[in-house]
Amino acid sequence: MSSDQTTFSAVLGVVLANLRKMKGIEQGEMASKMGVSQASYSRLESGKSSFSVDQLYLAAQALEIDGAELTQRLNKAVQQLNVNGVPVIAPLRGNATKANESGVDPGSMLMGAGLAALLIGMLTK
Repeated sequence: MSSDQTTFSAVLGVVLANLRKMKGIEQGEMASKMGVSQASYSRLESGKSSFSVDQLYLAAQALEIDGAELTQRLNKAVQQLNVNGVPVIAPLRGNATKANESGVDPGSMLMGAGLAALLIGMLTK
């Protein structure tokens, strides 16, 4: 993955981080409300781990919004990134051999996530 793209999980993490901060909720409190460790939640929010459907809805409940609103915010962020020339992709899943054959570079993915965070932060102000 090149540095000018990001993943859906990374974008969702940024959307959740922005909502969490707007509501004055710390990561540890969010993790506790979702029933995961703070470290696990941090990986989800940073885009290093992917959300399950269950975690998506638990996050929405923790933020006291419904799943539809969270999904709408995610869709809006993805659309804005695409308009700004930042493709949002689903990374290959599976073994390391497949990832290496596809040219997926974890360092590039993190740079893409950083770019996404910057763009979404600017868009939500």
